[in-house]
Amino acid sequence: MSETGGVGIWGWLWMGLFLLIFLGIGLYGMRKTQTGEDFAVARNAYGPITLALALAATIASGSTFMGIPGLAYSKGFAAIWYPAIYPIAIYLGLIVTVKVLERVGDRFRSNSLPELMGQRYDSEVLRIAFSLLSLLLIYYITAQFVAAATIFEYMLGLKYQTAVLLTVGVVAFYIGLGGTHADIMTDGVQGLMMLVIALAIAVLFFVSYGMEGTGPGVINAALVQQDPALGWDNYFAPGDPIFGSIWLVILMFIAHLPFAMNPHIGKLAFSLNQPRHLRTFLILAIPIGSILGFTVLGGLHARALLGPDVRPDAAIPALMTHLFPPALAGLLGVGILSAIMSTADGLFIAIAVLFSNDLYKRTLAPRIHARKTREQIDRIALWISRIATVAVGAIAVILAWNPPRFLSVLLWIGVGGIVSGAAGPLVVGLLWRRATRAGALASFFTGVLLYAGLYVVVGWTNPFGVAGVCVLAASAVMVVVSLLTRPMDEGYLARIFGPAGSGRRGAAAG
Repeated sequence: MSETGGVGIWGWLWMGLFLLIFLGIGLYGMRKTQTGEDFAVARNAYGPITLALALAATIASGSTFMGIPGLAYSKGFAAIWYPAIYPIAIYLGLIVTVKVLERVGDRFRSNSLPELMGQRYDSEVLRIAFSLLSLLLIYYITAQFVAAATIFEYMLGLKYQTAVLLTVGVVAFYIGLGGTHADIMTDGVQGLMMLVIALAIAVLFFVSYGMEGTGPGVINAALVQQDPALGWDNYFAPGDPIFGSIWLVILMFIAHLPFAMNPHIGKLAFSLNQPRHLRTFLILAIPIGSILGFTVLGGLHARALLGPDVRPDAAIPALMTHLFPPALAGLLGVGILSAIMSTADGLFIAIAVLFSNDLYKRTLAPRIHARKTREQIDRIALWISRIATVAVGAIAVILAWNPPRFLSVLLWIGVGGIVSGAAGPLVVGLLWRRATRAGALASFFTGVLLYAGLYVVVGWTNPFGVAGVCVLAASAVMVVVSLLTRPMDEGYLARIFGPAGSGRRGAAAG
């Protein structure tokens, strides 16, 4: 039996066990999901430890375990910039906004970030616009299914297209049942598994496991022998559209500052059971999320050990099947697969809620179902969520059918547009009391249209750089237009930030 076939058998055994666990959690989540709000946010239902693991797992995604190692496999040590800076940027953005996110979400009973944006500025236009923009998350979902299908292909022996269908079917099934409850509970388990695997990848790198000699210098020497541009003496990769200069790295950092404003991430703040647990939540989430970036070392290890002929995004599964016996390789492969699913499920919910809550419940229902009771509307919204889950899965299958060259770039096609639109209204607007509705509208459309212009019309193919420029421009427009327009009603702002000048809490919020 071939090595891959052996891993496939063990992988299927481990996969069967994990699927039983996750489907069981989905059924348990279904018992706790009685309303559209339960499906959307599981409000005030979970403690800081579970949510910290779920947040880290959601942020990490298939890009962390497949895409980032793939960039390192292709570009060498210069790619370490990505995992070195993105956790700092993401968690910095989260730290400065999460308190207001949690408070406003509870006070206004927000079920999504588009809804919260509309409530922050009392603007239906902003809510609908951000809802429609957030449909770009379909690219994020597609990236997860490409990553999952690659694991199935390399470690479980399935054809790539068959693997895409299987992955979509499993995630859509348990999320359609249990909604956010299933998402958070499975992500908590998956986050712990991801933490262990990331640490294991780092240990393998630092002892240069499988190579002659010990230490990362051995891996560096092997990389330099293949191509001097891959070695650790190259802080940047001149001419590369992503890692070519310090300015591109700075733009990548800026682009990630509003990352937590992606609808599937920011809404986790609504699920925290007590506001006093915010500090514990962040203290746990930041180091966990940073450790997950160690997976980049696996891409360097794979290139040094296996040479240049592996598909970049398959570097980690190829490394595992080469280094370990089938039983252990299969377990690690399924662990990585669960990491990918941990992001895909949250994305499914985020898009389903866009249809059920932001477009139906908040926009269409008051107009077409004005005579229905709140309970009837809520039941319709719940069914729309579940139907949307199936529809999103079908679209993701189409987009994922042929794998892209780099997962991380595919993912950021959608994310870049979302953070460009959200940076001003949500990040600046949740920190600055003086932000106005006119400023938010101008900022949102500046960010979105500039992103489309630079990426589609100009053809700048580095989505991190494009998003970084757009975040800066949109934030500047937010400040300038807000200062030039009339402040929002102080009574309304007090509901969001508390009374003006109300001590440390008001200052922190505003």
